[in-house]
Amino acid sequence: MFQLELYNAIWLFVVIFMLHDFEEIITVEKWAKRTEYKIKGNSKRIHKKIWEFWNVNSYTFAKRDVFIFLTMSTITFIKIQNLESAWSSILYLSFLIFVLIHNLAHILQTWILKTYTPGLYTAIFLVTPYTIYLLSRLI
Repeated sequence: MFQLELYNAIWLFVVIFMLHDFEEIITVEKWAKRTEYKIKGNSKRIHKKIWEFWNVNSYTFAKRDVFIFLTMSTITFIKIQNLESAWSSILYLSFLIFVLIHNLAHILQTWILKTYTPGLYTAIFLVTPYTIYLLSRLI
């Protein structure tokens, strides 16, 4: 069976996560417009908070994602430069666990609102499986 070199597998995670960010950027505006009527008629505070987070234009959302990309790239670079060190492993594993929690948030938001939320599909079908793959390789 084909297996990626560890450093390639770690760098590939940046690409996989960016595909997730692209899904969010592409769908966020249309989603906010399409979902607003469901939220405005709902008195639950959590619904309004979720909608407020996603109710931005693609440009604004992309600016958020630049910060995420830079942070992720920095953590990845540190891990690659210190592949065998314990502290870089702890840093990188912490980041991967954060990503899993992020993906869980997508699922919870979708469940709470009972509608698709931006980034859901890539969170479930790309990022979560690849994150679990990386965790299994690193542990």
